[in-house]
Amino acid sequence: MWQGRPTLVNDFEGALEHDDILAAMEAASREAAAVGGRIFPCTVFKQGRRTMVSTAFPNPFIQRQVVADSATKGSSARENLNRPLMPDHAKAIKEYVVANRDDYILPPVTLNVDKYPSLHVQRSPGAPTRLGYLVVHDATRFFVTDGQHRIAALTGYPAGRSGASGALDEVQDLDSDAMAVLIVIETDRARIRQDFADAAKTKQIPPSLLAVYNTRQPVNRVLAEITEGSKLFNGRIDETSKTLPKLSQHVFLLNQVRGFVKELLFGDYAMSEESLTRQAMIRLGSADEQKEFVREALLLLDVLTEHMHPWSTIVGLPRSGAVANQIPDFRAEYVNMTATGLNIIGRMGFHILKEPSDALRRERCFELATKIDWRRKAEIWQNNIISGDNKISTQRGPVTVAAKAVHEALGI
Repeated sequence: MWQGRPTLVNDFEGALEHDDILAAMEAASREAAAVGGRIFPCTVFKQGRRTMVSTAFPNPFIQRQVVADSATKGSSARENLNRPLMPDHAKAIKEYVVANRDDYILPPVTLNVDKYPSLHVQRSPGAPTRLGYLVVHDATRFFVTDGQHRIAALTGYPAGRSGASGALDEVQDLDSDAMAVLIVIETDRARIRQDFADAAKTKQIPPSLLAVYNTRQPVNRVLAEITEGSKLFNGRIDETSKTLPKLSQHVFLLNQVRGFVKELLFGDYAMSEESLTRQAMIRLGSADEQKEFVREALLLLDVLTEHMHPWSTIVGLPRSGAVANQIPDFRAEYVNMTATGLNIIGRMGFHILKEPSDALRRERCFELATKIDWRRKAEIWQNNIISGDNKISTQRGPVTVAAKAVHEALGI
């Protein structure tokens, strides 16, 4: 039987404080029974002067009682709590959840309430966090501060004159899942909009690092195996930087090797991510197809690494130390030490892989390695990728012209 009288907590505005957690739980249960509500175990804490509640809501509860107040395009966003909803973004999240039902992840959403919810916590003066219980009844509504597209992906969203279904409508057992939520006790609409702006201050992941982490894409999976399996690339690829420093002892950025892989697959390093994802699912849809492509790519790279200067020299250098400082010198002198050169090599590889046998592929790679002058000053690169000031172009047009010149020189 519950003993003791609850008191309002000074530390956490609006919460009821109890002698122990069992008393808090019993008080919450009594209240829920009286109002026909439900209880959510939670952690209560503060950031600044505001009370925060962290818990998880089942997906069906989110569908019923979490509300987005999205602005409409062309209207004043000041009249709404949320920015205009982007159907394409919600659709992309929904498709991700549906396609990865067994191992998807949706980050927590941030919610707010315009009325103080019923909170029961254990008394613990000065403690930074308290365990407690949140009591919610049918009329309780939570409003979205940050995460409206994640919620729309689950529950549905506007699409043209009709509405598009959400993942909950397409995958029945998602009803048994839940999403973590952070509830901010905040009634000031201007402050809620500021919270959204503050939550949006994130640092974009560099493309190379994204290629490491996002292995759901088949291209990134084969990229990892190619990088590890290549004698030249292994241990010499910068996987974290956005740009390669002039004096770097790495040979390429991972994202540059990814461009090479795109060339090998489709003959276009600049194809859009949307198109790449769609085409890669066809080209590399199975584990066997991925394994075979990795084998083909490593065959080409092994021949080039053995016979093409300066790759053949670099593979014998230590991966660090003073001797490895030859690599920046090579990068300044050779086209095949740049992203543009790597893309041209990938374009040639795209055509070489059309040969019906490994023997013919090796022969073509040997010619690519030995018959082409890869120095920047070579005539073959002038007036396409190399300008008068010896700078190298990265644009698609000049790369295509240079690749065509190599193609003709080799008679492929």
